[in-house]
Amino acid sequence: MRKVPASLSNYFKQRLLKWLDKRVPASPEHHLNLNSIFILPSGFGWSFIILSLCLFLLGTNYQNNLMLLLSYLCLSIMLLTLFYTHKNFARLALKALPPDSFHCNLDGEIHLQIIPHKNTPTKPCSGVLSVKWLNVVRTANTHTQKTTDGDTSAFLERNFSFALNTHLGSNKGQRQSLRVPLQIPKRGLFTLGRMTIACDFPLGLYKCWTHLDFDQQVIVYAKPQEGPITINRIANTDESKNVSELSHPTSSEDFYALKDYEVGQPLNRVSWKHVAKNGNWVSKSFTSLQSDSYILSIPSNTDLETAVSALTHAVLSLTKAGSWTKAEFGSSAKRGFGVQFKGLNIAPDHGAEHIHECLSALACLASASNTSHNTSSFTSTTNRPVSLASKQKKKMRPLK
Repeated sequence: MRKVPASLSNYFKQRLLKWLDKRVPASPEHHLNLNSIFILPSGFGWSFIILSLCLFLLGTNYQNNLMLLLSYLCLSIMLLTLFYTHKNFARLALKALPPDSFHCNLDGEIHLQIIPHKNTPTKPCSGVLSVKWLNVVRTANTHTQKTTDGDTSAFLERNFSFALNTHLGSNKGQRQSLRVPLQIPKRGLFTLGRMTIACDFPLGLYKCWTHLDFDQQVIVYAKPQEGPITINRIANTDESKNVSELSHPTSSEDFYALKDYEVGQPLNRVSWKHVAKNGNWVSKSFTSLQSDSYILSIPSNTDLETAVSALTHAVLSLTKAGSWTKAEFGSSAKRGFGVQFKGLNIAPDHGAEHIHECLSALACLASASNTSHNTSSFTSTTNRPVSLASKQKKKMRPLK
């Protein structure tokens, strides 16, 4: 019996979302108008209306003109507030910035910017905005979440309030930014749903609200957790030529040592300071930075979620300053790493973009049984194949 109200609530919610998709289409930028604004009296407003009616009945019954005048005054305030509340909220224009990726065990944020309205660019919206998520992800992605956790249900009931700065309306260069928290308990690529934005300025008698979809996608990384990761080192083929004798040293080479000058060596390698000081001809030698690469892997029989969490933890550990790689190979080594697990092959590389590529590919990795049903599959990441046959491999101790 308890499941009937929940199913009816979900049914009406799905119908509401379909109707909103037609009336208020998804867009990265919204300028509120008559079609996207809804208005009704608030709880305080209904109390005010009931009070006005009671005053009217009492004034009519006792033939008290002052009481009738007071009831008419209250009703006129209600009518004026209705138009002013709607007009104020219709000046609101919002633009969404692409959200940053985050881990599923943490809360993310979506950044909204209040921009000048195209119809009233010099008159900004006033008051306090109340923001609440109607649905965190679109209905097409809700099956990837299966059942909503209790923490997520509590998160959907939370309201976030933001006071509007009206003095920013005159300066178009300044824009107020709203940071709305975001919580998704599962990894993957998700399309964000609609959020409810409301305002009751000026007297709180009416509540204006709208349901906006900013058409934004976010990648939710997996929860990092230690696991049995194996790190294979791809040895550098030019390790025997670290000490360079090139005539034009590059920026990736450092000074190594001084040695006796030999006839035929380039003169730009001669240390002229030593020649001028004591007459000894010596030449400089340089050493190039190491460029070792590593492959992170895990046994293929490991559970998918365990493997993804362990590889995510390993990627984060390799990128932290002062990690075991820096202590073991020195701070001057260029450490590139790749990821290999089942059908996922990412070539060794380094940098912020490579880290995001690895974490995104792991977050959107799906098992073979639900690949066809998972709409969150990551297609924009290019998985470059890694060939280890022609390179010398050296196993290292597992990462703990």
